[in-house]
Amino acid sequence: MSKKRKNLLEFLLLFVIIIIANIIFSRVYHRFDLTSDNRYTLKPKTRAVLNELDDVVYFKVYLSGDMPVGLKRMQNRIREMLNEFRIYAGDNIQYRFINPSSGDDDQKRQALFKDLREKGLEPTNVKSRDKEGGYTQKVIFPGALVNHGERQTAVNLLKNNPGLSAERNLNHSIQALEYKLIDAVYKLTLEDRKSIAFVTGQGELDKYQVGDITRALRDYYQVDRMDLEQEVRSLQDYQTLIVAKPQKPFSRQAKYALDQYLMRGGNILWLIDRVQISMDSLRVSSSTMATIGTLNLSDQLFKYGIRVNPDLVKDVQCAVIPVNTAYQGDQPQFSPSPWTYFPLLSSPNNHAINKNLNMIRTEFVSSIDTLSTTPGVRKQVLLSSSDHSKTIQAPSLVDLGEVSGKPDPRSFRQKDLITGVLLEGEFQSVFVNRFTSELEQKTGMSPREQSRMARMIVLSDGDMIRNNVRHQPNGTMISPLGYDQYTRQTYGNKPFLLNSIHYLADKEGLIGIRAREVKMRLLDKNQVATERVRWQVLNVGLPILLIILFGLVKNYLRKRKYRQF
Repeated sequence: MSKKRKNLLEFLLLFVIIIIANIIFSRVYHRFDLTSDNRYTLKPKTRAVLNELDDVVYFKVYLSGDMPVGLKRMQNRIREMLNEFRIYAGDNIQYRFINPSSGDDDQKRQALFKDLREKGLEPTNVKSRDKEGGYTQKVIFPGALVNHGERQTAVNLLKNNPGLSAERNLNHSIQALEYKLIDAVYKLTLEDRKSIAFVTGQGELDKYQVGDITRALRDYYQVDRMDLEQEVRSLQDYQTLIVAKPQKPFSRQAKYALDQYLMRGGNILWLIDRVQISMDSLRVSSSTMATIGTLNLSDQLFKYGIRVNPDLVKDVQCAVIPVNTAYQGDQPQFSPSPWTYFPLLSSPNNHAINKNLNMIRTEFVSSIDTLSTTPGVRKQVLLSSSDHSKTIQAPSLVDLGEVSGKPDPRSFRQKDLITGVLLEGEFQSVFVNRFTSELEQKTGMSPREQSRMARMIVLSDGDMIRNNVRHQPNGTMISPLGYDQYTRQTYGNKPFLLNSIHYLADKEGLIGIRAREVKMRLLDKNQVATERVRWQVLNVGLPILLIILFGLVKNYLRKRKYRQF
């Protein structure tokens, strides 16, 4: 075979291999994420939601224009994430970045700002350096309006936890992008909703007091209210039950219904006040007694592996209440003062439920003990007090005059008092070896002594889920859950409770996406300040010095070489 013919055959063979490889790789898709924290790899649930899209979901992201470097990084990450979505959903994901501050017509701009607020986007003020070296302040809306057909939802993408630095808030916001964006898609495209219910009949919070969380839950679930005494036979239709601040003792039938619901694999969110006390009593009188509540649940929770203690947690890290600071006889003048009976709880950041949340506002919360008598049940702490807290046993006198003195951290020696626990596993029935024939007839439930795999969350403050309510002639006004009207800050109650219910009701759903963690690689500001000159010299002076040294050595060797001739 001639060399020319051999080269031609090799060329044709290579050409055929390239064609076949292109056909194969056009049909087989794979991407390699080389980052240590897999920041460019979507979770399986995200891919499943995107693959099931049958119509266009359109994102209008209001994060564009002249912004600080951190927000530009967030903008780029949002664009990257939406492009990742497009890889799985194709043209069913569309997006556009909009600068709401563009244009010279101030009237139109203010009208747009008002419209975005009414639709649910939260504005924030940022400072940016102008061309003359000064600073200008502008309003931005770091969020998106997401549309699917006639449905629309607002997504706020920037977290604002006052206890964290701007860098950490930004990093937490970037960590949550996949969850926030796919959650919007999931809400808009969800057709078959699971059912959950608020338990009634024992003096629980009414529909207005849980109105805000109910409104948020209806984006995902069919939300009902059911009486354990009247509608118990339909109990198993619900994926999760919510027991929101009961104030009357549970009857034997109600306890049996909840117990057997759990034995059949049901999930329960308990929000229990072990100690009975309210701010209404303190507003009437400057002091009141905190008494031990009689809910008739202690034996049941104990059997499941938990004990809510008859005490009150006091914490230096606390919310404020309005106190009249005017002299007697003068015009009342109210100012916010710390109230240690309203702890601001922090999370250990150890679960998808409590990851990267703002502090949780509570009122008269009790401590919780976890028991080792239930080996088949796993327990995980979700909420706890700060490093400067303590407990007082009930019954005890609570005096409003305590706000006049500054809390002494030295007297708050306890730390990490448990106030919220997740329990998962196979629970033992509290009705083992008890007569239940009458209860079987009333409820239609035959007794089971051990549960299937079930979950529950126990929170030792019923007010954690309660929003403020104002009844007015033109209607009932419901405040956002977690909003503090005195500090104008919104705490993390609502996200925490939504995450809790998602985890209980939707075991394999979106909640797992919240566990994503993007590692921060930030400079140590203290080290930068102390070693700034050293690193400037090393990074600027050393390269120049090496170049000069290289030139001198090369010149010396050249002269030495040619001097010999």
